[in-house]
Amino acid sequence: MRLARLHRRLVSAMALAALVAYAAGAGVTAAVLAAAAGLALSIGWLPPPGAGAGIERVTRFGVLALCAWLAYAAVVLGQDFMPGVMAMLLFLLAGEALRPLDAHNDMRLYSLSFALLIAATAYYPGPAFALGFVAYVGLAVLAMMVGYLRRETERFRAGEARVGRRFLWTTAALSLVTLGMSAGVFVLFPRLPRAWNVQGRRGAGGEVAGFSDNVSIADFGGRIGSNPQVMFRAEFPDGPPPEVEEIHWRGRSFEIFDGATWVRSAFSGDLEPGEYARRWGGPYRRIRIFGGPPGTDVIFGPAPVLRVIPRSAIRVFRGRSGDLFYGGTDNPVYVAWTTDARPSDDRLRAGDDSSAAPSSAATSLPAFDPRVLRLADSLTAGLTARIDQVRAVEGWLKHNFTYTLDLPASGREATLEAFLFTRRRGHCEYFSTAMAMLLRAKGIPTRNVNGFLGGEWNAGAGYLAVTGDRAHSWVEVWFPEWGWVPFDPTPAGTAALLDRAARGSWLWPARIWMDGLEYRWNRWVLDYDLDRQLGVFHRVSAFFSQGGERTGADPQDRREPVRFATPWLLAVLAGGLALVLTRGLRGRRRLSPSSRTYLSLRRAYERAGWTTDAGDGPLAFAERLARDRAPGAEDAARAVDLYLRARFGGGGDHDELARRAASARAQLRKKASRRDAEALR
Repeated sequence: MRLARLHRRLVSAMALAALVAYAAGAGVTAAVLAAAAGLALSIGWLPPPGAGAGIERVTRFGVLALCAWLAYAAVVLGQDFMPGVMAMLLFLLAGEALRPLDAHNDMRLYSLSFALLIAATAYYPGPAFALGFVAYVGLAVLAMMVGYLRRETERFRAGEARVGRRFLWTTAALSLVTLGMSAGVFVLFPRLPRAWNVQGRRGAGGEVAGFSDNVSIADFGGRIGSNPQVMFRAEFPDGPPPEVEEIHWRGRSFEIFDGATWVRSAFSGDLEPGEYARRWGGPYRRIRIFGGPPGTDVIFGPAPVLRVIPRSAIRVFRGRSGDLFYGGTDNPVYVAWTTDARPSDDRLRAGDDSSAAPSSAATSLPAFDPRVLRLADSLTAGLTARIDQVRAVEGWLKHNFTYTLDLPASGREATLEAFLFTRRRGHCEYFSTAMAMLLRAKGIPTRNVNGFLGGEWNAGAGYLAVTGDRAHSWVEVWFPEWGWVPFDPTPAGTAALLDRAARGSWLWPARIWMDGLEYRWNRWVLDYDLDRQLGVFHRVSAFFSQGGERTGADPQDRREPVRFATPWLLAVLAGGLALVLTRGLRGRRRLSPSSRTYLSLRRAYERAGWTTDAGDGPLAFAERLARDRAPGAEDAARAVDLYLRARFGGGGDHDELARRAASARAQLRKKASRRDAEALR
């Protein structure tokens, strides 16, 4: 393969790797697809040499058009100018890759592809970014090496050199050194805070099905679809609770119901987090949460959330209703503190139920069938304590109704009355709405709460993946001495039904595996801070101290520690070093006759005083001899040419190479003998 054609293919492949890294965070757009098509085309086809001027004109016209649109969008329309800048970068990259081989635009292609890779780091650098980055490094080493050979052969008019696959694989292996050094620098220097991230991963698109700014029971026809997308992940530094897959991840609260839809109220109230901590007590638990549903700005956590500590460039706000939100453009990563304590029924029964609700909206009722009021009276007949009335309504709904993902068949059935008296089955919004309205009919302050229920526990990685299938609704009841206390009237086993719906796809195992990969990437790469660095160094030092005792990271882990004897470890290291040295010596013995002849010739001239830098190649060596008019320079230059042909072109006459080298050494010895004779006279 011609060096020029091979070099262009490698550079285009390198740019494609950078494009993959960029698309992993920015998404697949029309500009990305167009650039990918241009780069892929440049790998298989290029225009003839005479078409360079035309392509140059097209590229300039396109750049001017993009600049005009960029100025119009930024100044007149007030839009963000960064998408236009990235579109221009992609256009230039594809245009340069499609230019003829005689364009000599190596530096522009290198610069544009590297700029694209740098731009990719401003977005969310997930595992796909890592694959693109590794491919970019390997291809960049190959492209620069082949580009250097191309320039040198054209400079010295050495003819058309050929590059074998063995040379390409050996050169690509050099990229492992670069990657290893990069990994070492990464481990030694922890990651900076993410305040610099101007793009982040807030998520694109609309709200998640089942979790939105309002809750409606008026939808009918069809079935609630499966949404296995991971909304966020939760890590438990102090160990997971016993029923980790049944946690209620509180999101938003709703107080105003018009008979079909719940909306949020601007005048609701709640206790301060410090009051919840004082009244509910401990033990307290911290939960580290990564990410959130696309299109939302909600902070999640088991109620009550006592404190939120951001671990990324976000700002946390608390509304009057106790709902938590965040601002900023970074991917939400935070630690939520909660309590495992919950007021028992006896403590709730002993409290004062006479105090007014923090908001009148929490007791408001829409106009509906009087049968609902009579049903509330019958369910709570003879009960005076608020908690007893709550438990009576909750138990009746749990044991007499059925959970289903099927929506009502018609609008007439999509009502609260039809759910209570006719259909008697529905999804979680029906259960939470029914409980809230029945309790409000008795004057008990209640509100609807939206969030997620449980999640998929990944035992191997030790985290909980909360998917869109787990979107859920329940209620919170106001107790003056305890604040808002959660209750869930949806029948037990709902989580298992949601799991069966999500796992029905044959892609579910691969999806969970990929999510675990992304979680590890987030944990050990994106969130590699000073604390995690110190933890790595501590484990390494513990491994090499006291016989290399290693225990689990969990202090409750009572498995027998594994011990690595230091002598055996040293023996393994010594064996590995001996293997490396042996392969190195074997590699030296496998030198071709042409290589040995060339090296012998070079050492002869170095001993005679014509030294060159250690990094100079054969062509620089021959050029030095010709410039200094060294003895046998012509024969040495011919020997170097034959060596290069044999080494990289697969041809060359070794016999002539040996003769030329012997002639050059003879002239060198003759010159040295004459110089010595003159010195004696």
